[in-house]
Amino acid sequence: MATPVSARPDPVPVRLGPQGRHPQFVVECDLSHTAPDDPIVLPGNPGASHLHEFFGSHDTDAFSTGESLLGTDTSCQNKADTAAYWVPALFNGDERVEPDELIAYYRTGVGVEASQVKAWPVGLNMLAGDPGAEEPQSVGVVGWTCGASDHLTVLPRDCSPRAPLALRLTFPDCWDGENLDSADHRGHTAYSDNGSCPSTHPVHIVQLILALRYDFDGEPSGLRLASGSMITGHGDVMNGWSRDELEHLTALCLDRGEICGISSNRTDV
Repeated sequence: MATPVSARPDPVPVRLGPQGRHPQFVVECDLSHTAPDDPIVLPGNPGASHLHEFFGSHDTDAFSTGESLLGTDTSCQNKADTAAYWVPALFNGDERVEPDELIAYYRTGVGVEASQVKAWPVGLNMLAGDPGAEEPQSVGVVGWTCGASDHLTVLPRDCSPRAPLALRLTFPDCWDGENLDSADHRGHTAYSDNGSCPSTHPVHIVQLILALRYDFDGEPSGLRLASGSMITGHGDVMNGWSRDELEHLTALCLDRGEICGISSNRTDV
């Protein structure tokens, strides 16, 4: 079940900013499990999706909800982060390329007044990118790079062993204030523009940028995603964070304009 290409946010500006210059907090997560499930797009239908790599709650499956994830065991370093994150599996030919880790950057949207930003409600579902894309997507949403570089490209380039392949996904930062999901799983959220949310989505929410590192370097022509070609990059998040902890970190770090940690050995988001 693919979202039409026309539903992609287009154009979307690149929303990057050096660590240490933008309010944020960071969570690092190991791979939890791999399964052909998608509790947002295909809820209650185990095995019906293309293959996904799951991070965060170890309990995530086709039947998961934000409420069911609360308090579960997690692969994330912050044990209060029992949200579920997932991306399509990456293959080199027929061989699966395992991701090394996921780094979740929680931050204010570019140009957004920090005091306006709200924590996500439990159960908020969001997508970034389009698994049905038939043309290149904006690198402001889906971008490939090498290592920690902020040079994002539509397709992977030849990366060195010292800076292996990485994927960057940027999620919406505006919400309609009512719905935790929508029929196309996108209509309840939107991207800000120069620090402003559209009138239909007036609530500024924490913006999530996911960075995934893969155990892959060298010539990328054999790469494909479980969802299709390399232009079909996308990711999903289902919020199962501890309510108190997510609100605490949002108030402590983002609302106050503070940098509450950076990821190991990285200089740029």
